[in-house]
Amino acid sequence: MNIPSTLSLILSSIALVACGASRPHAAHPSSGPVVDMEEMHITAGEDAAGGLTFEATDAEQLFRQGIARVRSGDCAAAVLSYDRVASEFSGSRYASPALYNAGLCLTESGEFDAAVSHYDRLIRDLPRSPDVRDASFQLAALDVRLERWDDATRLGRELLARTDLTPDTRMEAMARLAQAQLGAGHVEDAATQADEALRYFRTRSADHPVRDDYFVAATNYVLAETLRQRSEAIAIPLGTVAEVRPVLERRAQLLLRAQRAYFDTIGRTDPEWASAAGYRIGNMYDTFWQALTAAPVPPPPRPLEGVDLAYYQERYRAELGQLVRPLLRHAVRYWELTLLMVERTGARSEWTARIREDLARMRSRLGVTDPLPEPPSSEPESSEPGVESPAPAEPPPPIESPSSAM
Repeated sequence: MNIPSTLSLILSSIALVACGASRPHAAHPSSGPVVDMEEMHITAGEDAAGGLTFEATDAEQLFRQGIARVRSGDCAAAVLSYDRVASEFSGSRYASPALYNAGLCLTESGEFDAAVSHYDRLIRDLPRSPDVRDASFQLAALDVRLERWDDATRLGRELLARTDLTPDTRMEAMARLAQAQLGAGHVEDAATQADEALRYFRTRSADHPVRDDYFVAATNYVLAETLRQRSEAIAIPLGTVAEVRPVLERRAQLLLRAQRAYFDTIGRTDPEWASAAGYRIGNMYDTFWQALTAAPVPPPPRPLEGVDLAYYQERYRAELGQLVRPLLRHAVRYWELTLLMVERTGARSEWTARIREDLARMRSRLGVTDPLPEPPSSEPESSEPGVESPAPAEPPPPIESPSSAM
């Protein structure tokens, strides 16, 4: 007997109707309970002895297989199971949670582009799924991570248009939109969005608060970044001291406002955002120092030429260097404080490496190896960098069954 190597028999969804008659007849809804069964695929083949074998699979079986593989730590194999559900049983109630779980798995594995494609597919192909909202939030986070600013901006606005958001999820959507606008270079829009989000946070009632500080800190950080960027965009012109002074004052005022916003970020006690904010404070002082030392030398009070002009410029640079040296000391101090916070909280991140690298460079520039004494601060002492260690953020759990997402 010639048997095909693979024979797929698709058993469509059927309704089992309880009835007392021995002869089949049209069922009426009141004649008994109706049970919708999952579609099943049966694959026929040959064994080594030439015998006929059958393998029956359905969406639930593959979905449970995916969950078991995740629990055993085999994410790649789990994604294969989930993808079979979505491809072979696209009409199943398990298709949506399978795509969602595959996206989570791929994100945890660092395969961000593949995760994006799974969330995109869920949102596009299954728009009525109860998993669409959570998939949209996961996708927004990936868009920000991958610097897909236009996609993140569009998705942030779509999320904010939803009517089923909790205070925490609305805060998250507002923060993601602000991050996307800042990343796209729309500084003023980002500042407006961050202000709106922080106002939303502050005006919540006691019955409907924003409980998770992570996205409050993220929004504070965006606001601080907009102020820093506005400060650093102010170029120091060539002119007399009287002409340059108001420009420096505007830049310094924005710097201090940014510093306060960074301090507010640190005060939210999220280690990740606190370390980023601590780095930026030190980086601001370093950048301001570089701008001042590289600025054009103001013309002398009386005309000078040749050696006299060169001596004037040299003296000006030397005196300016001493005058702005405290900026470097501020940078070092804030980086040192941030490193202490990182050590205390264990919040290792990209910022840790940046701080260590810049701190070594700055200490070399100052000609010191030991930590410097703390400089006077224009902020209240309680605003200095330093946080208590919060509980680590947990990744979103996978969906165990289609009903668990409802």
